[in-house]
Amino acid sequence: MSKTLSIYRDDNYVLNDAFDQIVMNIHINKKNNGYKTYTLCGSEPGCGNTTVAINLAASIAASGYKTVLVDGDMRKKNEYKRLNESATVGFSDYLMNKADLSSVIYNTDTEGLSYVPCGKLIDNPVRLLCSDKAEEFREKLKEEFDFVIYDMPAVNVSSDANIAALSSDATIITVAIGDTTKKGLAESANTLAAAGANIIGTIINKADRDEYRRYNKDFDYFEKEKFVKKKFYKTAGKA
Repeated sequence: MSKTLSIYRDDNYVLNDAFDQIVMNIHINKKNNGYKTYTLCGSEPGCGNTTVAINLAASIAASGYKTVLVDGDMRKKNEYKRLNESATVGFSDYLMNKADLSSVIYNTDTEGLSYVPCGKLIDNPVRLLCSDKAEEFREKLKEEFDFVIYDMPAVNVSSDANIAALSSDATIITVAIGDTTKKGLAESANTLAAAGANIIGTIINKADRDEYRRYNKDFDYFEKEKFVKKKFYKTAGKA
């Protein structure tokens, strides 16, 4: 593997609680269905899909699974990326036979998590994503890692996500409170479904604490003093 990249995982309790619930569902899908490769894509740009993908991959790795996060957006310049500024070769370089697999997989400072940057900017990566080389890449990662997470461009921007989704065990759509419309989500889901993607759900991003509380009213159960006291006295009474 190449040099180590720094991946920042937010230590916010509420955020980590939300990702832990997603990790639980992913664990269940692995046990029940054998799913280990996931495509994450926004329904449109600006949903924060990359941030979600990074946090999800880090959360899975923190659960003890050997995980790799692949930046599949080969259309966006590195200066607009979260993690690629110091990466010299990546996904596109491998697909064009300009780098071997070991040189495009980067270690990270998160235990159990590796990272494949997008590599050289490509105007139209569709042919590369459809190639035998791309299939070879996917199979090798499946053999080496417990989970493979593909961070792909928004569905309504390009067909790149469709191709990745078709070759993944499962697909998750990222939506954002205040930015994603029901129509936009429906169109994205229909586009992916028409391509043969196995859509297993959505991740709602950019929800504030009050909104999260409405979705999951007992998210802070173990932090509430009254519940802690109840649990203590009930246990003490049984002793």
